[in-house]
Amino acid sequence: MLNDKQIKEIADSLLPTFIPKNDAETELTFNFTVPPKHTYKVWYEKGKTAWTFIKFEKVEVLDTL
Repeated sequence: MLNDKQIKEIADSLLPTFIPKNDAETELTFNFTVPPKHTYKVWYEKGKTAWTFIKFEKVEVLDTL
């Protein structure tokens, strides 16, 4: 299990991939998975000049096999 700082660092490194093309957007969320099976959902809000990490939650993914 990752700690809060590690989750934020990973999310921040992935953030450029998810920034909306529409400049009017002020919120975004995305999920990412850390092997083997740790999935997290993160939330960001856009301030005047930058996106700010708001929170995260661990996502329980059910095996479908």
